[in-house]
Amino acid sequence: MKKIFKILILMTMVALLFGFSTASAEPLIKKGPSNIRLLVIHDDDAELADKNSAAIESVYDSIVESLTDKGYRVVDKATAEKFSMQIAHTHDIDPVLNKAAAYGLLYHAEYTLYYKVNGILRDDSSLPGALMKVRAKIIDNTGSQIMSSKNAEASSTGLTMGDAVEKASASAGKKVIPSLMAVMEKGLDQRKSTGNIYTIVIDNVTEQDELEQFEEALEKSELVASVREMESGGGKTTFEFEYRGKRDKLDKEVTKAAKVIGWTLKKVRSEGNRSTWKNI
Repeated sequence: MKKIFKILILMTMVALLFGFSTASAEPLIKKGPSNIRLLVIHDDDAELADKNSAAIESVYDSIVESLTDKGYRVVDKATAEKFSMQIAHTHDIDPVLNKAAAYGLLYHAEYTLYYKVNGILRDDSSLPGALMKVRAKIIDNTGSQIMSSKNAEASSTGLTMGDAVEKASASAGKKVIPSLMAVMEKGLDQRKSTGNIYTIVIDNVTEQDELEQFEEALEKSELVASVREMESGGGKTTFEFEYRGKRDKLDKEVTKAAKVIGWTLKKVRSEGNRSTWKNI
């Protein structure tokens, strides 16, 4: 009996040591959001990009380090730089809701972290100093919507101005991540219950009773939380609905609902969370 008792105590200690509860046998340390993929890009015109290259680099490295430490996957740097250079050369300074989201989707990133850097330098003493400011946004690429926008700043001194800029930029980059991602993660938790919002446009349909039947057929799906007819006219009708499933399953739900009323739908356009279909 004593031997069995000792074995039980030993098993309990091992379980506690490796982070398990003897009641639930689940690890105490939760896994990070490794299924979420982000594209990290900067927003600067060509002149500012050259001037702030050290700051941009330092902020990028600190942001990526913070994200990967939290368990996120980040699109490779070469891809991010390619897009940032396109923005710089075209002087298209604010492509957030369209270009950045579309580029993120192209590289299978659900979200884009979009940041801008500027600062104030003090070089009138024996110890150079810099105050660097970072403004960052999280974009939902599927919905082309800004989920969160935050600012952070940090100051530092250095033996050289470059040293001060790099240290202040890295600190500001790390500061902006916790509050920025907290808002995004809260939104993700909410969407687990309600689903993502998608918009579909149906072309070449005029019968109101058929439109109502299509709406009812979509609502019967276990993955659809709600459906709303947003606009109708000229043979086109726009629906907005909340969908809890994966994006690649969405088209099947649409075509399945269409078959119920005898429609044959062909997808003619898709961008982010919006798609256009034609009844042929």
